[in-house]
Amino acid sequence: MWLKLKWARFFTLAGWQWSLSSRPDFDFKVHVPCWKEDCADARNTHHHVLLVRVVNQHRAALEETHGKRFHTDQMYQEPHPALFGDGPDSTVWQMAHGDGGGIYDLVSFTSNGGRLWERANHE
Repeated sequence: MWLKLKWARFFTLAGWQWSLSSRPDFDFKVHVPCWKEDCADARNTHHHVLLVRVVNQHRAALEETHGKRFHTDQMYQEPHPALFGDGPDSTVWQMAHGDGGGIYDLVSFTSNGGRLWERANHE
């Protein structure tokens, strides 16, 4: 429960749109801002929508779990299933991005993720 609260604080501090997920097995629905022009939706909004499951694992374990838990078809359809562990460097999801795609984490999408995570620990 504490880890989920920290993530809710992180999303709020980052100024991201988020809500509790109504889908089973997921904790949050999060709109992660994106800077790539190729990632604009019909309203010209640049973001990716993730369905986040918070699990107490580190990056390597998250990647292994993600690959076993979700089929490739799920990964490349929005909202993208994501696993978030203890901090921005312990996050993983797979999606199309710009003119390519692959495995991503929050470190790729935030310049101040470490500072926000520290603030989320204390506020």
